[in-house]
Amino acid sequence: MDAPLAGQVAVVTGGSRGLGRAIAQLLGEAGASIVVGALPGDGVEQAVAELRRSGIRAEGRDTDVADLVQVEALRDAAIMLGGLDIWVNNAGTGSPYGPTHLLDPTDFERVLDANVRGVFHGTRTAVQTMLAQGSGQVVNVWGKGATKPVPLQNAYAASKAWNRMFTRAVRQEVAGTGVQVHGFDPGLVRTEMLGDVTVMPGMEKRVRALPVVVGLWGQSPEVAARPVLELVTGERRGDYADLTPRRVVGRGVRSLLRGDVRRSRRMPLNITVRGD
Repeated sequence: MDAPLAGQVAVVTGGSRGLGRAIAQLLGEAGASIVVGALPGDGVEQAVAELRRSGIRAEGRDTDVADLVQVEALRDAAIMLGGLDIWVNNAGTGSPYGPTHLLDPTDFERVLDANVRGVFHGTRTAVQTMLAQGSGQVVNVWGKGATKPVPLQNAYAASKAWNRMFTRAVRQEVAGTGVQVHGFDPGLVRTEMLGDVTVMPGMEKRVRALPVVVGLWGQSPEVAARPVLELVTGERRGDYADLTPRRVVGRGVRSLLRGDVRRSRRMPLNITVRGD
């Protein structure tokens, strides 16, 4: 198997499950050593063990990306493995589904911690090291809301819009230095967490169609992760967005023909009403 990342070291935040876990596996199979960061209790040790069983050199750290010291510990772990070549800011969180004026400030702060402070801490830490060595790749994961407003998911969506502009600004700042900064919007990814939805009172009916949406446009984490490898190997440059208008139509038709929508209706949907 080709190993285009042989000798390189990659950090993946939120790397213990879902999309982050798939990115870690993909980069590792391409030859990179992997440092996994994720919150305590999110399965860092298990992810590292699975990576090692598949022949990938890997380490892990319990990491709250809102804490700069913990993020810098990921950098230190990468350097212990041989250097820091790739940093993927994948860690993030959502907010309860509902109108902005009812959003609890603590939920807003939680989104800021993971989706804004976390991306800032990771990018800052990675770019400092990469500028000193004259090379490196940063990938910041966007999501719904990066390019247009999303009512009833405003905190999450606005954080992704910030991420997009932040990423593009840093890219301009480091132009010509050997450091590259990419944006990555994976679209809708089928993960275990997707079926666990928190809503504000009265919003329950609004999310009951989620399994159908997942069936039409969702991808497995393994498929969704593939463009990250293309970005860090130079096959793609700049930004990648999955659900372009053409892909929305094409994937929807293919999903209907394969029967994905029918199967997705059997997806467990656990709705938690905030305040219950």
